[in-house]
Amino acid sequence: MEPILFFGEETTAQLFINNCNKAGIYLKGLHGLPTQLTPQQWIWVRTSSFKDTYGDWENWYKCKFLLDAKPVSALNGTEFEPIPGKTLTEQVSEYFQELGGIAYSPYFGNVILDKKGADDSLAHGMGRKKAIAYAAVKDVIEKGILIDYDFNHKGRNYASAVVCAPITILNNRSICYVTITRKENSNRYYLHEVWTEKSLTSARSNAVQGQPSHLQGTAKILQNILAAKNFIINLPLDENGEPMLSSTI
Repeated sequence: MEPILFFGEETTAQLFINNCNKAGIYLKGLHGLPTQLTPQQWIWVRTSSFKDTYGDWENWYKCKFLLDAKPVSALNGTEFEPIPGKTLTEQVSEYFQELGGIAYSPYFGNVILDKKGADDSLAHGMGRKKAIAYAAVKDVIEKGILIDYDFNHKGRNYASAVVCAPITILNNRSICYVTITRKENSNRYYLHEVWTEKSLTSARSNAVQGQPSHLQGTAKILQNILAAKNFIINLPLDENGEPMLSSTI
């Protein structure tokens, strides 16, 4: 079978299967739910030849989800306002504890939410919108779609996954992504960021240039996804975001 891309990296079909098994996403749809396709169909619809014939359904669906789906979290803008004598991440840590300290990912299972993750995200830069979006992290993990996976995060010998979903802040729509680190015995929230569609598409080069390195890679991935906005898809997709194959295909 022809080569297949695993999050931008060309692989053989067998290596693709191995990678998906290792990542925990084999035979899952775009929302992490069990596929309705056979194993052979699941591989086939992800090949370049299938997408050349029927359209790049993966990026088209991800784009539609990020731009048109109901936001997974609606924030009013008052979340985590400054409190004298308490740091931002202390507030966030208490909030995560109220949530039980866990988000459940349909891809990976339990993901730890704690002060360490809040501090790690803060260390990558903080603005008011990002501070507010701490309140959306659990919803993004539980209801978002996977847009990137790295088996060796920054050469540190553990994996990372990026999950993304639409949110609103003061009724303004944004795209929030969450990075999850994956070690042998645990999944942990590590980082989140917030983008607007306009910041990614109105001046595409400016959305990446001058940004910290941790933002550049994900921004480019999101730009490629949003570029699928006007793609033509020649077959229907199911509720899990995958092609519905008729007996004639």
